[in-house]
Amino acid sequence: MRPLFVTVSLLAACAPPEDERQALVVQALVRADEVLLRTRPELMEGKFRRMAETPTTFFRGSLPLFVADWEAGRASSSGFLRDTLPVLGLGDPHPENFGLLAGRDGTFTFEPNDFDSVGPVPYLFDVRRLVTGLAVGARQRGPQLDGAALAYVAAAAYADALLAGDPPGAISEPGDSAVLADLFERAREDLGARSELQALTDGAQRFRRGVLDPTEPTALLAEVHPSLAELPAVVSRLASEGSVLDLVRQFGSGVASWPRLRFLVLLQGPTDAASDDVILELKELALAPTAGWYRPWAMAADTPTRVEAGLRRLWSRPDADPRWYTTSWQGLPLQVRTESEAHKGIRVARWSGRRGTQAELEKLAAVLGSVLARVHLASDADALATVRRQLARGPRAFAQEQANFAEVESAQALVDLGHFQRALESLGPRLGVTQDPRELPQGFAREIFGGPP
Repeated sequence: MRPLFVTVSLLAACAPPEDERQALVVQALVRADEVLLRTRPELMEGKFRRMAETPTTFFRGSLPLFVADWEAGRASSSGFLRDTLPVLGLGDPHPENFGLLAGRDGTFTFEPNDFDSVGPVPYLFDVRRLVTGLAVGARQRGPQLDGAALAYVAAAAYADALLAGDPPGAISEPGDSAVLADLFERAREDLGARSELQALTDGAQRFRRGVLDPTEPTALLAEVHPSLAELPAVVSRLASEGSVLDLVRQFGSGVASWPRLRFLVLLQGPTDAASDDVILELKELALAPTAGWYRPWAMAADTPTRVEAGLRRLWSRPDADPRWYTTSWQGLPLQVRTESEAHKGIRVARWSGRRGTQAELEKLAAVLGSVLARVHLASDADALATVRRQLARGPRAFAQEQANFAEVESAQALVDLGHFQRALESLGPRLGVTQDPRELPQGFAREIFGGPP
């Protein structure tokens, strides 16, 4: 495989100053997904199209750029990072990676709901990813919002909770937050109605096929290759569940994980009625963009173990989703979790009306900051001690530093989105990666890793 990142690095070196940042944006994104750009080009085109839609989708898909800026020192310069040990972190705690999960008893807790990048990270990496995500969302919603203020509130809540050393309890009620109240109300309604069965199945214990929502034509369900008939065997860990009724390939879900393989499995419920059937999502996992930063502290030998070890330690209760686990199938690392419309996540698009006021979003920011602190408090005592020493030097100064960072970084994210959009126009939908037929999968593999039908 040709080292395309060298080509892009030379482009950056030779570019005029105003184009250097665009070349670096392209370089970071291509380096992270070069293998997929060569072997799953149609799926990568879908990911890039999704990233180009809004500031938030770009931020969600550009974690490798954030990592590159951190490694180069642009995003890691701080007065509160010296001599700190890595914590067990989420790796990508942007606001839309939190939401409600239904436990075994049918009650909800507000939890992290994406563990693709979980692992050892500098504590400040997680904090800055969170506060910048809040500020990017504020910029997307309009000038009436102060993203730096949201960042300050989140960072202050984080510092207070981490210094207190007492993990915040499980969030099972919305409190006075309009954003959380909206989540809980819609989640409880959809849990009772089993809305996912209505949306995804035809009432005869079989998935629908094709485009399900004309407003989202890139999201669809498709038949699987006959060779994948045994794939549902990975759910055998759920021995109490019923037999497999149907299996489909899912396209067009997520942002960063858009080109990863996804499948939906329909399982027989406790009775013969279709109303209590269960849907599981099987999603291909990948290495975290921060993999390798702290090898001496590696938490797992492989990706499935890393992800499951992380989620078990970082949820406020171990059965936040009792069907969520990881496994592998013929060498493919997979995550299994409940597919439920009741599992509502934070969405910037819903920051409107009362939910989109500065006061309400500051309440949300405080919750997110405290939840991130709870996540980090699951780390080793020695690592936490080094973080506390830094925060104790001035928790409000720490919060102000993160607010300043989020203000600058969120503005840069919008500039980078423009760079990315122009790069797609000038370099093409694959950011200039040309295809060599010898690199493309053939036969069965081509059908598996190709684009939608």
